[in-house]
Amino acid sequence: MPFLSIIVPIYNTEPYLNMCLDSILRQEFVDFELILVNDGSTDNCSVICDEYAEADTRITVIHQANSGAVSARKAGLSVAKGQYIGYVDSDDWIEVDMYKSLCNAARDFDVDIVICDIVENYPLQEVKRAQLVAPGLYRKDRLEKEVYPIMLYSGEYYRFGLFPSLSNKIFKRGLLEKNLFDVDEKICMGDDAACTYPSLFDAESIYILENQYLYHYRQHTASMTASYDQLFFNKILILYEQLKVLKHRKADLVPNFTEQLQYYFTYLMIAAVNNEMNRFNFKRLHEKRIFIKKMLIHEAFHESLHTIRMTNMPLKSKAYIWLLRKKQILLLFMLNRINRWIIDCKGLIPTFTKRKGAYQHEN
Repeated sequence: MPFLSIIVPIYNTEPYLNMCLDSILRQEFVDFELILVNDGSTDNCSVICDEYAEADTRITVIHQANSGAVSARKAGLSVAKGQYIGYVDSDDWIEVDMYKSLCNAARDFDVDIVICDIVENYPLQEVKRAQLVAPGLYRKDRLEKEVYPIMLYSGEYYRFGLFPSLSNKIFKRGLLEKNLFDVDEKICMGDDAACTYPSLFDAESIYILENQYLYHYRQHTASMTASYDQLFFNKILILYEQLKVLKHRKADLVPNFTEQLQYYFTYLMIAAVNNEMNRFNFKRLHEKRIFIKKMLIHEAFHESLHTIRMTNMPLKSKAYIWLLRKKQILLLFMLNRINRWIIDCKGLIPTFTKRKGAYQHEN
């Protein structure tokens, strides 16, 4: 049996897939199987997968009808044989020593989860991102004291203590099986968080590598800001229901977990408002205002919006939250337009950039 199973969910990423798979097959660590889950791709991804499988016996291909990332991850996990499981998104790539570093730590310390740092790759630059939780070994007592209290909210708006991504981590298979199969397959926003954080709660130990920027996230900046998603709010609500269950399960273990979720969902609400104000949303202004007010009174956001403290927030976030509390929708539109104009003029990376598995604020 292989020590590691690497699972790659794939959907219409033909321009990037070869680079992704080559980076995996070039790994210095070789005791792995590679499971490619083609989730109903309509481009040539299915052909590429089959060609790679013919050339390397470590590769297994699963073809399924398009069912979403959560379903694809479950399909890969259901056939995985490795002691540990790792995920790679099919438009990303990894450093040649990533799995050697992760698996060596797993063997040395016999931990449930091993974590490395990441690199965000934008079209014109790359940005290194480290975990806010300090590197090193954490058994359960240290997890409870030092990790869980800052896992989703570190005290600085909006920064995770640990990134929610599945892809910069390896998990013991049993731990992942316990949590991934409970994730609602309708979740398509925050789907990493819906699995990663329950797994961290159930872990008895984790190890965080120091200064190991081994996973590369390809950031598609143009697609983040160009499109309007009319189902955005509904997607957030599905995630809310999933994490609300987690809150009830872990209330005793993490006394401030409710507060962490409030910051998390306030940030998502700001993203939802920005989505509704998107230039490609062609609804009338009156319709947009009604929909935003509907979002503001929903239980997923109303309590969070009026409970969180605005200390340690960027000025723009404070302005957004104050205007949302006062339901000053027209002023929000003006603020959004000004921000959009600044981004267009200066060619900046958008302040609210879309992350795999969550949203993260750029200071």
